[in-house]
Amino acid sequence: MDVSKRLLQNIFRSQLDELKRKKHPLKNIKAIESISDCRTDAMGVSYFSCKDNHEPIEQAHSCRHRSCYLCSSQSRLKWIESQKARLFNCPHFHVVFTVAHEYLSLWQYNEAWFTRTLFKVSNETLQTLLKSERHHAITPGILMALHTWGRQLNLHPHTHCLVTAGGLNRQGEWQGVDDFLLPIRVVKSLYRGRFQDAIRQAYEQGELTLPPDMNDKAFWKLYRAAYQKQWSVRIEERYEHGKGVMLYLARYLKGGPLNPAQIKSCDSKNVVFNYKDHRDKRVKPLSLKITELLRRLLLHVPAIGVHTVRHYGLYASSSKAKREYCVEKLGDLSGINGGGGDQIGDMVLFCKKCGEPARRTHSIWRREKKGISLNKKRATVLVQQDDEAHLACELRTRDPCELVV
Repeated sequence: MDVSKRLLQNIFRSQLDELKRKKHPLKNIKAIESISDCRTDAMGVSYFSCKDNHEPIEQAHSCRHRSCYLCSSQSRLKWIESQKARLFNCPHFHVVFTVAHEYLSLWQYNEAWFTRTLFKVSNETLQTLLKSERHHAITPGILMALHTWGRQLNLHPHTHCLVTAGGLNRQGEWQGVDDFLLPIRVVKSLYRGRFQDAIRQAYEQGELTLPPDMNDKAFWKLYRAAYQKQWSVRIEERYEHGKGVMLYLARYLKGGPLNPAQIKSCDSKNVVFNYKDHRDKRVKPLSLKITELLRRLLLHVPAIGVHTVRHYGLYASSSKAKREYCVEKLGDLSGINGGGGDQIGDMVLFCKKCGEPARRTHSIWRREKKGISLNKKRATVLVQQDDEAHLACELRTRDPCELVV
């Protein structure tokens, strides 16, 4: 099947009336509205014309939502290039921390808290052990990204950590790490203990919201059950550099968990998409009702205001001087091919009649009223720009169009 990049958008639009009739958290309402309206007149339109004022060119605005696949490509390429300038040209380890599935119901009612805690505990576990004399006594660089889905789009929150195979020792010198990063049993035990302690403190201080079907007794039973199992942590074998894992992460940081190219067939009721089974490494089809597919997609919309990518240790913004020292010693990945950096460019439109470059003359911007209802009418305002200098500033600060070469 020839899959259009707008396929997921069309699925959302076909179910828009049904989605409006249901209650959704604010983050999902924003995602539904953005994905459905992306690059349509409802999102607003910019008009471009050449110096001879031939027939104007209309460019519908992009939504730039993190879960919209339609306008994610350029953001993904820009993110890759920024990370290539930050990561050291050295071997890296790939570490994955997973939240115990006993807490999935709690996650859905406390998503922002669990996200912050998952990042915090994953970072503390790695840095505490790597800084200890018993192991390597170094400060590493850590790039960490949140994923909340499994191969079948089910809820499966976990962090992917790209950890430098080395770091600065207490003398401020680079010290490499060979094939062994950390003992996995020690990592699992410390990670579980710190996460459990954070959950206990948060519950006792009233920071957690329990699901409607869970009472105090059920919570503590769940808490004790989570202590009686080993939490899933994986340390993959060492990579010669971090580019491979970074490109893997980039595919999922923008655009949501499902690529339209995975969709094998789609009708008015069902969607069939391919996924790779991690157990036998085989690609298999999965059929879902459209309503169930949308429910699973909306399950993975990030909480508003929560960053899904973070940097720690030598990769943190606060370690700029140390990072520059390491780059002098090791270099970065800026010269490494891959990632599509040569595809990034400013949008240039040309007049269809004379071929001259077209400049923006005016735009219709969507104005949102206060509130979270999808049903409220949208007002638009026509903004005309006559002053060329002011227009240039406007393009830099408010250009809503997806950058296309």
